Amino acid sequence: MNKKIIFMIILTGIVLFSIFNISALGLTPARTNFNFEPSLKKTVSFSIVNSEKKDMNLEVYTRGELMNYVTLERDKISMSSSEESRQLSYSVNLPDKLSPGLHTAEIIIAQPSEAASGDSYIGATLAVATQLYINVPYPGKYAEADLKVINKNGETQFIIPISNMGEFDLVNVKANIEVYNDKGEKINTINTESVEIKSKEKREVIGVLTPALAGNYKAIVTIIYDGETLRLEKEFSSYEQGLELQQIEVKDFQLGNIAKFEMLVENMFTKEISGAYSQTNIFNEKGELMADFKSQTYDLPANSKKVLTSYWDTKGVKEGMYNSKVFLKYSDKSYEKELKFEVSENEIRVIGVGYVISQSGSGGVDMVFILTILVVILVVMNLAWFFFLRKKMNKKQ
Repeated sequence: MNKKIIFMIILTGIVLFSIFNISALGLTPARTNFNFEPSLKKTVSFSIVNSEKKDMNLEVYTRGELMNYVTLERDKISMSSSEESRQLSYSVNLPDKLSPGLHTAEIIIAQPSEAASGDSYIGATLAVATQLYINVPYPGKYAEADLKVINKNGETQFIIPISNMGEFDLVNVKANIEVYNDKGEKINTINTESVEIKSKEKREVIGVLTPALAGNYKAIVTIIYDGETLRLEKEFSSYEQGLELQQIEVKDFQLGNIAKFEMLVENMFTKEISGAYSQTNIFNEKGELMADFKSQTYDLPANSKKVLTSYWDTKGVKEGMYNSKVFLKYSDKSYEKELKFEVSENEIRVIGVGYVISQSGSGGVDMVFILTILVVILVVMNLAWFFFLRKKMNKKQ
């Protein structure tokens, strides 16, 4: 009985350790994309962010389909509390041929924690990952697409990002959007303008309905490209606005270092949102994607606010004004905010956030509340297990 009780106490400690340390690590960039080239050799750099400035022993390893084509600079590192970040790299050495489509690998940075009791052993790990994406073009003409529906400026927008995954340029790409109400009745048809998309590139086409819809709907989209078609279908609630971005702060910034973005987000639902995160895209003067970074995932209680933290490695970035998009995502939902980042030597000014809310109510209470509930649950579980075992032992006696 004593061993089992000790086992449960150790398990409780490990779970609590993982909860309280979940934000201790960060990685930037979150993802690196390459287009496939036969026998491509490339070195990729990334940064580990010690956001809570703790002493840590870390393990580095790979997983995923492409793991055998990735060579790590090292498999173990130690970071001291005085280190805000550490730059590492890995080498990519691709084969002569890969099948068409997306191929991936992950580089994992893990902080193992372990405890032992007698012959029992438990291991728990805090880990973050940076992804490697290799896109292999399909022969001929081939497109992939997604559909996002948002209400903005009194209108409903159907935003369709289309990726040319084929080896040839797409000359004439457009979309036909049919909108149905919750009774299955078609209420409108929208045809977008035509665009050209070069091989391995991505563009958006947009359809707009004015005034904005209100209620539950379904959109059926047919994408037409150079004689080929692609069909998408999505149900949506036009009045639904689960998450709202209210403020972005970047403190103690120095150009060339890692910028810490703190985004104050409100859950406007009357129910909890699980697994929410932010994704930030930053574009250069040519409109090309130059940075793509994500926060960790967070759970937001109903009608609450929380700060979502993410990191941007500004090494090689020049001073200037940059267009950006911030996506707030959970489940299959995505809310988009277009912003401008004015980057100077020691400041990032965010232009385009509708209004600012004081940081004083930004979500620390929510986390404390969640952790308190978890602690209570674990204590109750331990006590229940203890009394169950004691009762069982008394019956045997």
